[in-house]
Amino acid sequence: MNFEDDCIFCRITSRRSPALIVYESTHFICFFPIKPDVYGHILIVSRNHYPDLEHSPPDIGSDLFATVRTLFDRCRKRIQATGFNLLAANGTSAGQSVDHLHFHFLPRLDNDGLDAWPVFPSISPNLTELFELLSGQDGDA
Repeated sequence: MNFEDDCIFCRITSRRSPALIVYESTHFICFFPIKPDVYGHILIVSRNHYPDLEHSPPDIGSDLFATVRTLFDRCRKRIQATGFNLLAANGTSAGQSVDHLHFHFLPRLDNDGLDAWPVFPSISPNLTELFELLSGQDGDA
């Protein structure tokens, strides 16, 4: 396992710091944050220390989605969640505050009053130009 001593998530995944762990999978440990944003808020944290998605192995994606499905099934049955938001801040420009790959699972309840979709400024990109930049295959991605 790849750990960093000064990383709180590494200390939790290695059981050197306490947490209320609600689920574990091959690649992830799921626990409640210290300050939850909603009822049932769960952090999905990689067992290994990867600073962000770019530095993680591609095969953890299927485990992530299986984990999300398990968490939603539990929340649907046990706290009557009717939906969920899965949030990630990948990189400092996106607001990532902990340098360890993690996701926020936010169960949603009917009429909970939350608006998890921010209001974005209106933009008018040249979609043809953007399509040419992002589509197709090349050596970079």
